[in-house]
Amino acid sequence: MTRLRQAFRNPPAASLILGIGVFVFVAGARELGLLQSAEFLAYDKFLTWRAGPETTDPRIVIVEITENDIAKYDFPIPDALLAKLLEIIASAQPIAIGLDIYRDVAVPREGSQLAEFNRVLQQNQNIIGIFKFGDHEHPVKVSFPPVIAGNPERYGFNDFPFELGAVRRGFLFLWDNQDHVYTSFALALALKAGVDLQQEGSNVRIGKAMFSRFRSNDGAYIRAQDGGHQFLLDFKSPRKFVTYSLDDVLSNRVNEEAWRGKVVLIGEGAESAHDFETTPLQQSVTGVELHAQMLNQLLRAVERGDRSTTSPSKSAELVWIFGWCVLGGAIGFFIRRPIVSLGVCSAMAVALTAICWFAFARDFWLPFLPALGGNLSAAAIVTGYMRYRERQDREMLMRLFSQNVAPAIAESIWTHREEFIDGNRPRPQKLFATVLFTDFRNFSTVSEKLQPADAMEWVNEYLAALAAQVHRNGGLIDKYMGDAIMAVFGFPNALTAKADIHLDACNAVSCAIDMGTELRRRLEFTVIGDTVNTAERLESFDKEYALTEPCRILVGYSTVELLDGKFATDIVQSIKLKGKEEPTTIYRVVGRNI
Repeated sequence: MTRLRQAFRNPPAASLILGIGVFVFVAGARELGLLQSAEFLAYDKFLTWRAGPETTDPRIVIVEITENDIAKYDFPIPDALLAKLLEIIASAQPIAIGLDIYRDVAVPREGSQLAEFNRVLQQNQNIIGIFKFGDHEHPVKVSFPPVIAGNPERYGFNDFPFELGAVRRGFLFLWDNQDHVYTSFALALALKAGVDLQQEGSNVRIGKAMFSRFRSNDGAYIRAQDGGHQFLLDFKSPRKFVTYSLDDVLSNRVNEEAWRGKVVLIGEGAESAHDFETTPLQQSVTGVELHAQMLNQLLRAVERGDRSTTSPSKSAELVWIFGWCVLGGAIGFFIRRPIVSLGVCSAMAVALTAICWFAFARDFWLPFLPALGGNLSAAAIVTGYMRYRERQDREMLMRLFSQNVAPAIAESIWTHREEFIDGNRPRPQKLFATVLFTDFRNFSTVSEKLQPADAMEWVNEYLAALAAQVHRNGGLIDKYMGDAIMAVFGFPNALTAKADIHLDACNAVSCAIDMGTELRRRLEFTVIGDTVNTAERLESFDKEYALTEPCRILVGYSTVELLDGKFATDIVQSIKLKGKEEPTTIYRVVGRNI
């Protein structure tokens, strides 16, 4: 705990700690699934931006059973009518026909039309039926047409994973407890269309593209069901497909060329059939349209090499989020002005969006929302901390100086505060300084003739005149000692340039000559060292010397050296001052050299 407090006294370390803290919070919230819904909002928006155009795929044709068809032909559609529909389409030599209608029992139930339906299925090996997958123990929940039971390549399950209000994934395979592999409806149609499929480890290569197997924590998913071989649907498929109604086909209003060389899907499009799915594109599509979109993605994998969307490993995602959190902390540390900080954060948000979109357009899903939230939160928290820290530092400085320095010096102190403030304490440092001591001659004699209140007012007026002149010449009042003042020039900001040091010495002597205006402030900050001791000894040296002069100014040799001949001086005496081993030459300042 002590080390943590010490770290928070160091602004860069504190900013880093706060950035790491934001990262831990974001990563923890993500692991708990608290960000999942929000992340999918961003994911769905990216999908919408990347979605396929409002065009059609000439290879895929849909026959939908509409409300008008149900009103005319009844529902479910009888076996004889389905047989007639299939025979009309099959006669035009399509590549494959997908029947997305459950037909595990005869319609009508007495089976009077079943023989005709079975005959068409047996004669046309390119017709694919559907079944509904149950679970690993009972894989077939709603069966395929019994007549094709011995041909697993002729049926596929029509299930889709569904979570958070939409279908975002599709299946290639599912398997049961006996490791029997079942093919999805869309994949069965793609295989009939000549798609080449190869197993490579846990992944599947389809044509030129690799379909990585979906894992339960991929992307924004947290502990999702990942049974079978799942992949992310890209929704780059056309929004619509060439579609005809059942009555259009049975009434011979469709030219047979519409079917030749195509993959034809037959399904229910009437609202009363309740075969609808919601997609991330915020639209409801029929089940047969969703199968058509998945089939289109598989065919594009062969033709263009479109792979399924992948995401980095969890460790890589954490590094990515960590980097953006630390970057946000750096923004908060280096940029203190709110308007500028807001502008930089906005630019970071735009840059992050551009990076994530660029990757997503190339089928790579980077964590967008956690990185954005971490970046902005870290920037806001560190900015708040730095403003709090500056307020604390300013209050501490004001306590130290009690608002008793000249405005220019106060501003300089605040600007260079790191040079002499360590935590909440002054930082000891060695520097060049010129020290001025003043003393009121015969103060005791004069003051004893006055009333206490008058004496105090008189002293205050006297001290005001001296202190104001110190401030005007760039000095700093160190302390008051009764009627005496100790002032320092070249403090608290350390001077290193010779010209600045010389100027401070000149200012100190000018101050001694020119003292006089009103005192408004008082300061208690301190300087210690040999220079201070020497100045104090000079102030108390031989009170009778120059008794007839209105004032006397005594300086040491080190100060004379720094005056550069701007002031006239006389040697008073070379003596050994109390507490000093070497003799000190005392000079009296006579006046300015004009």
